[in-house]
Amino acid sequence: MKTKNLKNAVGLVAGVVILSAMILIGCSKEDSWEPVEATTTTGSDILDSRDDGTWTFDKVHSNVMWETKYYGDNALLTGRFNSFDIDVYFDEQTPANSTIEAWVQLSTFNTGEPGRDAYGKCGPSYCGVAFDSVGADTAGNAILEPQSATDFAYFKSTSISRAGSGYVAKGTLDFRGVSKEVELKFNYTGQNTYTGTSGDRTYAGLVGEFSFNAISDFGVASTSIEDEIVVRIDCNLRKI
Repeated sequence: MKTKNLKNAVGLVAGVVILSAMILIGCSKEDSWEPVEATTTTGSDILDSRDDGTWTFDKVHSNVMWETKYYGDNALLTGRFNSFDIDVYFDEQTPANSTIEAWVQLSTFNTGEPGRDAYGKCGPSYCGVAFDSVGADTAGNAILEPQSATDFAYFKSTSISRAGSGYVAKGTLDFRGVSKEVELKFNYTGQNTYTGTSGDRTYAGLVGEFSFNAISDFGVASTSIEDEIVVRIDCNLRKI
């Protein structure tokens, strides 16, 4: 009886080891985002927030946010920008017809912490903003202005295609005099009509993110951040 129980125990242990190995092997493959062809289930919505388009960019309810690790190893530094704009032409049925153009003013960096957000403080330097002294106030404090060459970043798509259950916009990020290709992965939220005090309004949204290497690719000199910065975009549009 003891021999039989020992054999059963050995068999059970062996089974657990084999199952664990199978799970580890199965989980070792990284997730991927592979472009796929548009299917017949694709909708036919068209959003156009460009000049003379039928939609308008709803900045009041939109955000451009960023995050990076503090000193590369610690908790995240996060924030948003107060000044930005996004122009969209989105063709749900034929994504290749779509375009996205956007800009952000980096010195409008905002984390809600005045000691970090003000001009000349450490915050804007995370995003590579450089400042010139243009004089002094009545108390003798230097008045700083951001250098225009470092104060704006621009994104312009070069192609948009379906990718899994969402979309990927390949495009050029222009920042600090350097241009690099990035991939903006995004989802379309669909259209929804709401009844409010001012009548019916129809909204739609695009939600996505991309990342770039601020130090190694764009020459940002800050030592307080990790090289990779992730930018998250919530773009709401309102039908005119």
